[in-house]
Amino acid sequence: MPLTVLCAALALLGSVSWVAVTILDYRDTLERSEETVRQAVTLLDGHASSVLEPGVTLLQQVADRMDGRGLGAWAERSLMEAMAVERFGRMTVLDANGMLRFGAAVAVEGPDGGGPMTLAHVLPPEEERAIQAAFGHMAGQPSILLARRIHDMAGVFDGVILVAVPVSSLMPALNALGDGMQRSVGLFRPDGMQLVGFGAAALGMLPPLAPGAERLEAEWTVDGRPSMLGLSRMLRMPVLSVVSIPRAVVLDPWHVRLERGLAVMAAGVAALVGLSLLGVAGLRREASARRRLAEANGQLEQANARLEQRVEERTAALSAANLELSRALAEKERANQVKGRFLSAANHDLRQPFQALRLFHHILTERLADTRDRAIAEKMGEALDAGEKLLHALLEVATLDAGVVRPQLADVPVPVIFDDLLAEFRGLAAEKGLQLRAMPSRMVVRTDRALLTRMLGDLVRNAIRFTDAGRVTIGCRRRGHSLRIEIWDTGSGIPAEQLDNIFEDFVQLGNPERDRRQGLGLGLAKVRRKAALLGHAVEVRSHQDRGSVFAVTVPTVETERPPAPPPVPAAACVATGGRLILVVEDDPVQRDAMRLLLESWGHRVIEAADGEAALALVGGAVRVVEAAEPASITREVLVPDMVVSDFRLPGGLTGVQTVAKVGERLGRAVAGLILTGDTAPERIRDAVATGCRLLHKPVTPDDLRDAIAMTLAEQPGARAATDSEKILENQQTT
Repeated sequence: MPLTVLCAALALLGSVSWVAVTILDYRDTLERSEETVRQAVTLLDGHASSVLEPGVTLLQQVADRMDGRGLGAWAERSLMEAMAVERFGRMTVLDANGMLRFGAAVAVEGPDGGGPMTLAHVLPPEEERAIQAAFGHMAGQPSILLARRIHDMAGVFDGVILVAVPVSSLMPALNALGDGMQRSVGLFRPDGMQLVGFGAAALGMLPPLAPGAERLEAEWTVDGRPSMLGLSRMLRMPVLSVVSIPRAVVLDPWHVRLERGLAVMAAGVAALVGLSLLGVAGLRREASARRRLAEANGQLEQANARLEQRVEERTAALSAANLELSRALAEKERANQVKGRFLSAANHDLRQPFQALRLFHHILTERLADTRDRAIAEKMGEALDAGEKLLHALLEVATLDAGVVRPQLADVPVPVIFDDLLAEFRGLAAEKGLQLRAMPSRMVVRTDRALLTRMLGDLVRNAIRFTDAGRVTIGCRRRGHSLRIEIWDTGSGIPAEQLDNIFEDFVQLGNPERDRRQGLGLGLAKVRRKAALLGHAVEVRSHQDRGSVFAVTVPTVETERPPAPPPVPAAACVATGGRLILVVEDDPVQRDAMRLLLESWGHRVIEAADGEAALALVGGAVRVVEAAEPASITREVLVPDMVVSDFRLPGGLTGVQTVAKVGERLGRAVAGLILTGDTAPERIRDAVATGCRLLHKPVTPDDLRDAIAMTLAEQPGARAATDSEKILENQQTT
């Protein structure tokens, strides 16, 4: 009886605990989804406002001047206004009868293209002087039309001024934030009609919002499904940014967890019931055995046999439970491996379009002559830089996790490291008006100079970023046979409850909107990985509104500074123009971009889509060359000076294997440059072990040119990047 009561109490306690956890999980799931919708609406509203704001400003400027004077005032526009209209190039003027007076033809339509609409749909009479928005076409291009009425001196409606904003300028944000199925995004009018976006074309009359206000509707019907609806109204126009997610999609993971929890709870209750029954039966058998033992000593052996049998049964049950647990752990490990392969593949596939964009952007920039066009190209380059910065940070984390970085320990003078840090960050500190200084020291430590310098550099960069006034100080303190290198700042400090979280991946304090100008949240995560690799301890102390201190503890060697090693002469780059380069790339866009870029540098290029095609091209192809004399024809065998190849190729050969096979076919080693967007740990180990030079996509044209020059300057096959500085430097340059 006591055992049964105990099992029942345990089952009840477990059930209550599971129900409480499930309820908390339900609330947490909804709260996370609401926060996701709010962030998505904020991002969409910010992007859409930046796209529509120039058109609103131009429309207000022209309409304010003409309203009350009529359309006749159009010819009186100033030079600055005319230049603004010409530069914007998307303005149309219609008279009160809808006749075109200036600009391109306009067609106002419903958002689904179902049919034309009149100006009455765009400009209701009750909104005489307010800006209204509608979907339509100007000059045949889908656009958001911003319109305002114009009145003559008597206050009579005289015409309409419209400014068109191309829908294509809003598509990057819409494509990034919505898919039309699980998440719907778009710009809507207050009456619920969609201007542009994915998902529902109409939402019904939306809740009234003040300009600039945001709102979240936890339950709103979208296409007949209850959904979370996030809204944000723009400041200067009646346009609402809307993001919606069906509640069923939000709660799907919770339902899966609920079903699994019910199964686990039922199994646990069944196990407790079985254990209770087994225990009761065992107690009864033991009581019977004691009675039989009191009756006769001859029954002792039978009782012992039954006892041994019960032990064997319980041991077998325990073994079965252990086997089931081992299977569950193995399943979890397989799931983690699948997740890792998925992330690696996604990272690789993201690098491919970045690489093509970078090469085409470089070629386009060199060919642009107009100053305004070059300014646009520079903005494109800045956007590419932002995306590549995130990929490069992920690559460095993957390289450290892959285990291919081997520390090269040596005796390093502390002043040398301090000099490197001051040279790198003095300009950055001066830009913020901060004082950056390093306290003098004569200590020598045992460490990897490159890894320790990067660790301290990440800490100094972090200190400068979060310090608005004051100074950043680098110093050290002796602790027995160790040295604490400390970075002090006078910033805002770190809350005590967040000190353990700041070293996690993608954790950023004070940046909930994930502004990439404030970093990626990977700096301290990389510091933690490098410290673990070197065996150095990292500590942090902080006081709110007073500043923080990060410290790295390093083993010491001596206090005297050893003589500086003689400088190693840098390898001279050879002129690379006029070489024959074999490009092996299965992506035709990447292949065309690489060919155009190499030809612009004066190289000759031959192309192949995979390793087998490259071997066939090198082994059997010849090129007919016509001489000056008509009857003189020679044949030139294609012998490339270098192979530039992607790592992943269709067929049975990788890029590294293709380079080796080409060398075998030519009877000599051939210079190879491997371009890859794959950051899987095993892929990094395979690539670094070869004699080919390795660059990770996306790579800038300047880095590609330098890599080609250095690869051609080296003896093929004589280089192996095994030390930590070469591997990380290769990653940094890409």
